[in-house]
Amino acid sequence: MMRTALAGLCFLALAAADDVTVSPRGNPSDYAAHGDAKTSVLAATIVPPDQVKKTLSAEISKQYIVVEVAIYPNSGQTFDVERLDFALKAGDRWVHTAEPRDPGDVWQGKNNPVSNHGITVTATSGVGVDREPDPVTGRPRTAAGTYEGVAVSNYPQPDPQPPPRKDPNQAAALDKARQMALPEGPVNKPVAGYLYFPQPRKKQSSYVLDYSRDDFSVDLTFPK
Repeated sequence: MMRTALAGLCFLALAAADDVTVSPRGNPSDYAAHGDAKTSVLAATIVPPDQVKKTLSAEISKQYIVVEVAIYPNSGQTFDVERLDFALKAGDRWVHTAEPRDPGDVWQGKNNPVSNHGITVTATSGVGVDREPDPVTGRPRTAAGTYEGVAVSNYPQPDPQPPPRKDPNQAAALDKARQMALPEGPVNKPVAGYLYFPQPRKKQSSYVLDYSRDDFSVDLTFPK
């Protein structure tokens, strides 16, 4: 009985060690920016690329801006966490939040060209997220939807597709990215996690994290 109990405790300890999450810091002021959001205080900081490279992978650090976000609900209050309520303003351009699974796209393309006896068929599909100005408040609001399409042509023939890049750490990096993502749902105690924003083509000098929901919005401006 004693050996069985010890074995069970060891298994639980190992399972807990495998769970990779982001713990909220002691205070909102420990982050680069913070602000009030009615029932909670929001805090955030941009994770340095070198840290992203070390924690997740070099590919993700090149393709994504990773923002660590923490939510501190006020005493007795509940905050409903939705990742799509966040957007990053890079310079004068808005960048939408990517789903935790999306960093996997840095290893392989989304389009799949297929050649069939001189006919090239290209199929695309995915989930589109758009933020447009609210006609009343002027703040960006989120709209999401799916899309799919097929294009057919007989010229030019596509080049043979290279084999997928083999990265021994790919699966581990993707699992870690999902586990470290900002958790969603109602919370009544401090939580923290990562948001992933596709890297703009040009490096920007200013970044602002915007939270918008219903008729409320708050901007967290990061130091330059």
